[in-house]
Amino acid sequence: MSGAVAGREPAPWLRLVAREGAPLGLVFGAIGLLGATAVGVLQLDQLRLPLCYVKALTGLPCPTCGSTRVAGRLFELDAAGAFVMNPLATLAAFAIAVWAAADLALLPRRRALGLEVAPRAGVVLRIAAVVAVVLNWAYLLAVGR
Repeated sequence: MSGAVAGREPAPWLRLVAREGAPLGLVFGAIGLLGATAVGVLQLDQLRLPLCYVKALTGLPCPTCGSTRVAGRLFELDAAGAFVMNPLATLAAFAIAVWAAADLALLPRRRALGLEVAPRAGVVLRIAAVVAVVLNWAYLLAVGR
């Protein structure tokens, strides 16, 4: 039965729920939208000096290098250009946008999107996150960000 009680389905590894609490996705989405707007309007992605202290001190990109340029590309609705700048930052921006939209839809019911994660899934997700950051950083090094 592999962990299931007779007659009962095993609990899912991941489950989206509408829960009480602060709509963090909406908050993060609003912050991201304001940030992308500021980058786009002020053209902060066009500056010729590095905004990244890691790159300024070492000459090597940090794992999030290119995120300001991602915000500028997304402000211009250039998703492909944003993805080339920093794939992981672009995917994170889209994930936050979906999360924000879900929280906005749940707001009238005073609910927010929540994610319930089984302990084993939590371990897998943590490992996947570390692998994604390392692969993204390798990409940034390879393309010379």
